[in-house]
Amino acid sequence: MKLSELLAYDNIVIQCHDNPDADTIACGFGVYLYLKSKGKEPRLIYGGQNVIRKTNLVMLIRDLKIPIEHVDYLHKPELLVMVDCQYHSGNSAVFEAEHIAVIDHHRICTELPELSEVRSNLGACSTLVWNMLKTEGFDVRGNRELSTALYYGLYTDTGSLTEIVHPLDRDLRDEANFDPAIMRKLRNANLSLEELEVAGAALLHTDYVEEFRAAIVKVGQCDPNILGLISDLVLEVDAIDICVAFNLQPEGVKFSVRSCVKEVKASELAAELCKGIGSGGGHLEKAGGLIPMELMTQEYLKFCKEHHFAPRMGYDAQGRHEQPAASGIKSVIEQRMRDYMGNTDIVYAQDCRIEAEDAKTYCRRSVPWGYVRATDLFAEGTQVTVRTLQGDMKATVEAGIVFIIGPKGECFFRNEEAFMEEFRIYTDWKFDLRNAEYEPTIKDVEKGIIVEPMKCAKVCVPKGTTIVRARRLERKVKLFRDKDENEQYTLGRVGDYMVDSSDTINNIRIMRKDLFEEIYRDSGEQEEQKSVIFDLDGTLLYSLEDLKNATNAALESQNMPTCTLDQVRRYVGNGVRMLMVRAVPDGEKNPKFEETFAEFKKYYGEHCLDHTKPYPDIMHLLTELKARGVKTAIVSNKLDSAVKELDERFFRGYMTTAIGEMEGVAKKPAPDMVQKAMKILKTDTKKAIYVGDSEVDIQTAENTGLPCVSVMWGFRDAEFLRKNRAQVLIQRPLELLYLI
Repeated sequence: MKLSELLAYDNIVIQCHDNPDADTIACGFGVYLYLKSKGKEPRLIYGGQNVIRKTNLVMLIRDLKIPIEHVDYLHKPELLVMVDCQYHSGNSAVFEAEHIAVIDHHRICTELPELSEVRSNLGACSTLVWNMLKTEGFDVRGNRELSTALYYGLYTDTGSLTEIVHPLDRDLRDEANFDPAIMRKLRNANLSLEELEVAGAALLHTDYVEEFRAAIVKVGQCDPNILGLISDLVLEVDAIDICVAFNLQPEGVKFSVRSCVKEVKASELAAELCKGIGSGGGHLEKAGGLIPMELMTQEYLKFCKEHHFAPRMGYDAQGRHEQPAASGIKSVIEQRMRDYMGNTDIVYAQDCRIEAEDAKTYCRRSVPWGYVRATDLFAEGTQVTVRTLQGDMKATVEAGIVFIIGPKGECFFRNEEAFMEEFRIYTDWKFDLRNAEYEPTIKDVEKGIIVEPMKCAKVCVPKGTTIVRARRLERKVKLFRDKDENEQYTLGRVGDYMVDSSDTINNIRIMRKDLFEEIYRDSGEQEEQKSVIFDLDGTLLYSLEDLKNATNAALESQNMPTCTLDQVRRYVGNGVRMLMVRAVPDGEKNPKFEETFAEFKKYYGEHCLDHTKPYPDIMHLLTELKARGVKTAIVSNKLDSAVKELDERFFRGYMTTAIGEMEGVAKKPAPDMVQKAMKILKTDTKKAIYVGDSEVDIQTAENTGLPCVSVMWGFRDAEFLRKNRAQVLIQRPLELLYLI
């Protein structure tokens, strides 16, 4: 969802969750200011029994002039926008509205309305609203009050910025134009006398796990930031290297993690504690997370069943929902900590080699990557930080270094010589990520200038010649680059791969299972070279303009009403005769039909190349398919002579055959034309795919027994194609390379 979609409504109310925190208030403020800038008059409200009294929140609202209201009753608005919460989620008053929208960063716990944007992997909802505002071109940095509110929302929801996980969170942290004076006041007003008492009581109930030199602290009801303060204090104890402090919040179990030993990253332990049931992460020494109570309850009951324990259950603060007692939650946390700390090997890259008998050899798959030469972005010698979904990495720009971007946004550097040996390059083909969650950025450390390499990245495709050795992990592994006591490690989980390669500076590395298997294939297995059968009009060629002109020239010659471009778009797909049947009033029943059709064929024969040309990137696609040895063909309901002429004109040297409408061969959607092409290609239904842009192409593929790839740049839109049983859709020609 985009914020601009909210502008279709007039009477708009923005609702924060009950007992508002800084994050929900900041989010509501951001949406409020956006709507005000577009001429709307929204209200910003919250419900529940309690009015905001916490010192830092009162200060936030007063100093930043946030117009938030507490309400017990709300007259039914046209649109109710829930921020940092979900409708009927249990932590916000339920007000009726004609339409509902949701903007949230928690796990989905209710049925979402059509207008919704939920990003559960973000550390704060403030990050989501900030990103949505940027997408709309709203100048967040130019509004000091809003920047400060969103920054403070992130600050409080991520344990004073120590639990940041996602690169978008880091972007907000780095880019926010906040007021430092107000931030100092807000930070210094974070702890009340009552919360000080809570912290003291928690310290008296610390459980010590001696074998791991770890502490688990149960904390009473308090602001989540207090967990970090308690964890920091506990870590000062000489016998404790690791601390987990947790408490129960309305939305679930909030926890804070601290570590002062190199063998345990706080961010990693946090992620392991909530793996599969929540979200967590942060920095090497400080991290945290949140586990929704519903999922914690399921995990606790599973834990009790496995250990033959009777569940220790209680109720939430309102007495409405049954949930595990704090001691039961502590048992789950301790068990997950034990699972994480045990069954792990420590490996140092400098001492490690992957022997041939313990591994298999692999080479890169021929899927599109992106590349940019480092000196095209920054001057030589520039110190830069590369930000990716996998984390930040530092580098120095040097001549002859190429910055390479993987399909999911992963990044690494290669020298020019090795790069040219390993990749085919397409200098005028723009690279796009494949379903990536975050686009990498590169920042000049000294000047603070941020560059988005995706804006100038071009395509490179691995030749499949780079060989690596790799073995799949059967135990967890912590891989250290060397034995330097300050060096950090990479964690490999069961199923991940340890890779020994000469194509990186540090040969030994860990790769996630999904990423490795998308990038590499067993070197003993040849990539299956499928044949591709293409439709012509709307798939390879943009010919709509010439078809429209020929249609209208024929209609005008008989004083018939002409057609719009959109009408012709809907009429094509079953051959030019059917196009004219649909365009001529009464079709073939019209006594002037044959004369009109003859005029169409005459005009089109003379003008079929006036505007017709391949769609953008089609020639790059065909060049790459040819380089791989993939055989290609064209099958079209256009007249055979025209198909062959267009093939010769635009695709000479690429197509094995081009087949159009001819006597004795049934047209699409009958399978005959495709079967004829398959016979010439010497292929069968197991090794061929069909690519087209219309419902006729989907039917043709079904009738032939071929998988069909439907393109979204042609004569039909995605919604129409899905309604007509499209299974696989692609937006750009480049995407076809992932499917072959």
